[in-house]
Amino acid sequence: MDGQVGQGREFVKLLITDLDNTLYDWVTFFARAFDAMTRALEPIVGVSREQLLDEFKTVHQRYGNSEQPFAVLELPSVQARFHTKDRTELKIAVDAALHAFNSERKRTLALYPSVQNTLQTIRRRGVRIVGHTEAIAVNAVYRLRCLKVDEFFAHLYVLDGDALEHPDPDRGVTLEVPPGFIHAVPRDERKPNPKLLLDICQSEGVEPRDAWYVGDSLSRDIAMAKDAGVVAVWAKYGTEYDRELWNILVRVTHWTAEDVRREELLRSRAAHVAPDFTVSSFGELLKIVDGETARRARLDVGCR
Repeated sequence: MDGQVGQGREFVKLLITDLDNTLYDWVTFFARAFDAMTRALEPIVGVSREQLLDEFKTVHQRYGNSEQPFAVLELPSVQARFHTKDRTELKIAVDAALHAFNSERKRTLALYPSVQNTLQTIRRRGVRIVGHTEAIAVNAVYRLRCLKVDEFFAHLYVLDGDALEHPDPDRGVTLEVPPGFIHAVPRDERKPNPKLLLDICQSEGVEPRDAWYVGDSLSRDIAMAKDAGVVAVWAKYGTEYDRELWNILVRVTHWTAEDVRREELLRSRAAHVAPDFTVSSFGELLKIVDGETARRARLDVGCR
């Protein structure tokens, strides 16, 4: 029966999962890949790494997104060094830096333990799984596909936004996904706006009380889920990473001063947010869901 987990009564119908630092360690892989790229770029361009980081930040803020690897082709220092703005020519000129990014990404991008088996088990039990991320579509789909878990998702909800196209059209990523698989979320419904989850539940035909949301951020994911009336599961393990790597991302963030102030307010509020459940691994979802299903079954019997 659709929505049945374990041997109890129908309980969980929809699992909405965050992607970055919930299914895989985004902070670690992206920070290391970005760091490798900038260190390889420094001798190519002949300017200090600090200047390059300043320029990256400016480009990221222009696009409202920090995950734009081809932003390197828009850096003033790169264009001045090679006296051109032609993306194809610049891509060839800085290919070693792009290769450094790709190599480090390939080495460090990996699912957290138990993620694949857990997604597979939950899906086999008839629960609909959808992903939600504030990454743009091309990056989110690329990661799910590389990690071989895209098949478990009914839909993917992504933040509406643009990505810099690949300078070589023949090598660009093509989003070959089923029609309707990707849903763009308006920017005014960014986390922690509960309307985001309410709209997802409505789109999936599920009442909020029958949906679970799992994410790593107390201030964004868990606060949002609680406000929406969705079962909130905190992926605490997603907060465990090298803080020096986080500092790399902060250095080139697309966040404006207003964004920083907003984040401070959200974090102060998070001190009073209590998740319904906390997991130290993604695999613990199965135990919690089965435990809650059994508990509700006992309550149901007791009411007869």
